[in-house]
Amino acid sequence: MPTIADAQIQALNDAESSENRIHSDDIAAKYGFTGALVSGVNVFGYLTQPLVKCYGEHWLTQGMMDVIFLKPAYQGELLTIQTADQPMTGNHRRHHLSSAVNPQDVLLARLESWLPQTFPAINQLAYLASGVGLDTREEIRWELIHLQQAAASYLWQPGCTDNKSRVDAQRDESDIYAGENGLIHPYYLLDACNKALMRMFVLPAWIHTGSRLTLRRAIRVGQAIDVRAVPIQKWERKGHQFIKLYIAMWVDEEVALEVEHTAIFKIAS
Repeated sequence: MPTIADAQIQALNDAESSENRIHSDDIAAKYGFTGALVSGVNVFGYLTQPLVKCYGEHWLTQGMMDVIFLKPAYQGELLTIQTADQPMTGNHRRHHLSSAVNPQDVLLARLESWLPQTFPAINQLAYLASGVGLDTREEIRWELIHLQQAAASYLWQPGCTDNKSRVDAQRDESDIYAGENGLIHPYYLLDACNKALMRMFVLPAWIHTGSRLTLRRAIRVGQAIDVRAVPIQKWERKGHQFIKLYIAMWVDEEVALEVEHTAIFKIAS
């Protein structure tokens, strides 16, 4: 496997106007943070950039990724992205562990990425779709989260302009995201998973804690993407309440991406 050089990028909070007020200074301070949180999907995008630079379009054609967010990134921090090779097994064609650290050398996030020889079977939840949507969203509460019950599926068709705005926010210079046939940026893909959760509930302040992705085929600008979401877990720890959402994105009647998307929906006071 090639050695991937370290990279640096200045963290950008481009979610200040989001419905999720954890990206605002005043609400973040209420929960004990020193400022507004840079979104996890942004940090995920930063972690992918050296890998895409090394492998090109191939890295976003197939692969598995597991990202976990450990500490918050703040506006203006210079983050260092470090990528290390991992021991190969008979079932891996590439395997890396990437880390994002702040100027104080605090580990903020970690991304494990690999390309298996054989992919796991598609989760049967991918075939579970509901055509029934809610007239209005309610503010998320424990009792409103119904496990194994699919939300209404919906069509997502991202355009060039939307994709470019995410690429620009990432200050990503890769040309694989450009034009009518460009790949959708990883930041945008994971942000769409946030949107899947936000379509189900009103979430005044919440924190994305991690995602596990199985990418089965490339997803491009302009494609009609059928998004299906199912809550699969809820639990409480240290006063926080968590939700895990299974999300399947279908393209041309095939499952292109599966994500297990985890968030704290009620932050401990």
